[in-house]
Amino acid sequence: MTFLLFSVSVMFSFLLFSLNEKIIIEFLLTSINSCEFSFSVILDKVSLMFGVVVTLISSCVFMFACKYMQEDPNFFRFKWILMSFVVSMNFLVFSGSYFFMLLGWDGLGVTSFALIIYYSSKDSLTAGFQTLLLNRLGDVLIVTSFYMFVLFGQFSFSFSFQDKMMSLIFLLMIASFTKSAQFPFSSWLPAAMAAPTPVSALVHSSTLVTAGIYLILRLMMMVEFNASMLNMMMFLGSITCFLGGAAALYENDLKKIVALSTLSQLGLMVFTLGMGFPNLALFHLFTHAMFKALLFLAAGTILMNSFGTQDLRILGSVSMSLPVCTVIFNISSMCLAGAPFLSAFYSKHMILEKMFFMNMNFFSVFFISLGTICTVFYSTRLLKNLCWSKPNLILMNKENSVYVIFPMFVLSISSIISGKLIVNINNWFLEAQLIMNSYSLMINLFIFIGVVFGVIIVNNSSSFFLSTLFFLTPLYNNSTLILNPIIYKMKNLDYGWLEQGPMVDYMLKMMSGKFLFMTNWPKNNSSMYMYFIVIMIVFLMFNGFYL
Repeated sequence: MTFLLFSVSVMFSFLLFSLNEKIIIEFLLTSINSCEFSFSVILDKVSLMFGVVVTLISSCVFMFACKYMQEDPNFFRFKWILMSFVVSMNFLVFSGSYFFMLLGWDGLGVTSFALIIYYSSKDSLTAGFQTLLLNRLGDVLIVTSFYMFVLFGQFSFSFSFQDKMMSLIFLLMIASFTKSAQFPFSSWLPAAMAAPTPVSALVHSSTLVTAGIYLILRLMMMVEFNASMLNMMMFLGSITCFLGGAAALYENDLKKIVALSTLSQLGLMVFTLGMGFPNLALFHLFTHAMFKALLFLAAGTILMNSFGTQDLRILGSVSMSLPVCTVIFNISSMCLAGAPFLSAFYSKHMILEKMFFMNMNFFSVFFISLGTICTVFYSTRLLKNLCWSKPNLILMNKENSVYVIFPMFVLSISSIISGKLIVNINNWFLEAQLIMNSYSLMINLFIFIGVVFGVIIVNNSSSFFLSTLFFLTPLYNNSTLILNPIIYKMKNLDYGWLEQGPMVDYMLKMMSGKFLFMTNWPKNNSSMYMYFIVIMIVFLMFNGFYL
């Protein structure tokens, strides 16, 4: 499968260089009342470059999984579920209509659930339930939007949206937020780390979490979003970026820190889309996919050689036992921090430079700046605990296989040169901005402050408020406590629906009690709902306060 995926990546690369215009291949399935349901494939620069990135990373992950999962008795089943996951992502990327896109969208949801609960444990089942619950919300919104597509008679991406269709675009945008784990749907992304590490490398780099970004990109290519939607994307993206960075500062689990870094970078991509630069967001998505897959493979190598140890307080001085893996881990961490002349430097710094010249909400700029500092902070803290501290774990395996070294070597080369290479190959991603020296120094100051804080500050404490992402995790995990009694009593609603009776009174009292329970939860901490309401009020109050 590794060779097959690599061959497909080479084929997509050949098509990318030889293709000069957009190609849409369409097969009509059926037509009902002048509404056409068709199977369509789109071949353009965006889909082909996305396909190259997905198949290249997948081939490296499959080779790594041959070593990582070699002792698993159900490795054959794991391999085919993972292949179905990759095929579903390619269905979504190359779909030329929303009707065909739903096949890949739902395929990602089902296969991701099967992979997250692969290790049969209570924690895996809880994480899988949370992931499936939030992704189902997005699926419901997409299916709800289909009646509007039927009303307009077609599902094609080439269909020109009208200004009156903003409600349809809003539904699709919220559905994208659920798939890309934007606030307040962020809690499923750290929970997805319950899957095996090769799955996490795919989910957090180029497949599941990027599906929502891809849908917004396709929408922005066809219609101009209004100012309210762009402000909403900027604000929620900045909140997500800051939330992921701040939560990573109080985590000691190696995989969860890397997962929260994905959440932070997804917030930065949505923030870039809110600024109105879809090509720049796509550029950062490609560079992020390379170094994030590399970061997870390096973390998985450390887990293999330390016999499953994930706690940073136990791990220490991995460089003495795994020098090659340590070099690769340093490369990926510096890419995450936006170190000069690595891949993310060309995309991340351009986003920050564009930010200072946009007319936007002050709080969006403030939170994205804090999120950038936190990203460098926890990256430096991660390197300090793993590579620069004293040895804590004596039991360390020093075996290195070609199935581990070769995919990390390929992704490390891609993480170093992909930023400059993509800009030189296609000038569609090229953005130029002349900025004052003070703004340039401010961007470099963000990195300097993060490095200094990461080196000086020693933080091994934890925060329930941040680790649960503003209490989002227990909210969705305990949602059945609220929904089950309501669903159970709904079978009796038809007896008291038409006239006021004892059953209706009982239902109203029960609903009011449930609402009171929600607003007072949790008892010993401030309510998540209060925080969410305060954030939305601040956003509405200061929506007119621009830089």
